[in-house]
Amino acid sequence: YREKSGGIEILRCFGIEGRVEIPGMIDGKLVISAAPYAFSSHMDEKEDLKNASLWEVSDGLEFGREEHVLAGNDVEEIVFPYTLKEIGRYIFYGCGNLKKLEFSDSLMQIGCGAFTGCHALEKLTVHMRQGKKSGVKEMLGEMWQRIDVNFLYEYEEARLVFPEHYDEAVENTPARILFTEYHGSGTNYRQCFYSKELDFAEYDSLFDMAVVMDKLEVLVDMSFGRLRYPWQLSEKAKKQYEDYIRGNLKDIGEFLVESGSLNGLELLSREKLWNREGLEHSIDVASGKKDMEISAFLMNERSRMLKEEQKVAGETENERCPVKRRKKFQL
Repeated sequence: YREKSGGIEILRCFGIEGRVEIPGMIDGKLVISAAPYAFSSHMDEKEDLKNASLWEVSDGLEFGREEHVLAGNDVEEIVFPYTLKEIGRYIFYGCGNLKKLEFSDSLMQIGCGAFTGCHALEKLTVHMRQGKKSGVKEMLGEMWQRIDVNFLYEYEEARLVFPEHYDEAVENTPARILFTEYHGSGTNYRQCFYSKELDFAEYDSLFDMAVVMDKLEVLVDMSFGRLRYPWQLSEKAKKQYEDYIRGNLKDIGEFLVESGSLNGLELLSREKLWNREGLEHSIDVASGKKDMEISAFLMNERSRMLKEEQKVAGETENERCPVKRRKKFQL
């Protein structure tokens, strides 16, 4: 590390595992930035590490394993402190195994090309400590793949899916014309930020487009995430997600059973989204898969649904044929 603007800038990390957690303070000074190429194997260490200082911590080391530079494909997860405000250009260049990144809304300055080559990155966790703005828009702008973003507020949480997006040139050979095909709704979802603040209403309004352009698993995670963590979710948007689920219960139930997602099946029950056709199909899929836990859960759900139907039928019958009570007269 080295001192920068009264704080500490991280230059390089060493360790034994792929998970890196940066401290918030070193030698009594706040860690405020991470240098260009800090986690890239393309750094010119002889030049960039001149006059660098070294800070060590012995906790957590495993016997018999030697420390090495945590850069390139050796990096899988990075946790930045709340104090960090800036990451340099090409900081993760070539980090092909980086999957998760955690930081706070203090991180606003993102160097150009920071995520070049980070094709495995799949999750951002953002601690929203100061307000509604963050550096997420700039990060998403550099990545084409699907990215799941968890916004952690003081007492609430929002889990959002930003789908993939890419285009390809397709040739119409007889006409000798090239035209562009666009895949995924990710481009539109990445435009839901205004002045670094996410517009949740705009995000939810794009779901109809996602239904047309994205895969079932993306739509399931997107709709379930919004229903399970309804931060700034309007009643209109909630109904939109519920209507999609009810209209595709057979496919969604089969997907949840095949993927072993008991949590997803429980959400359908908690939100009362099941219908008889979707439930019966899911039971058949679970039986064929011989998943005893999920089968038991679905069978219990069917019993509950049957009891409710019988109760409703009984109440309806009583309303149609009310019992006439005889009046009592006192002589």
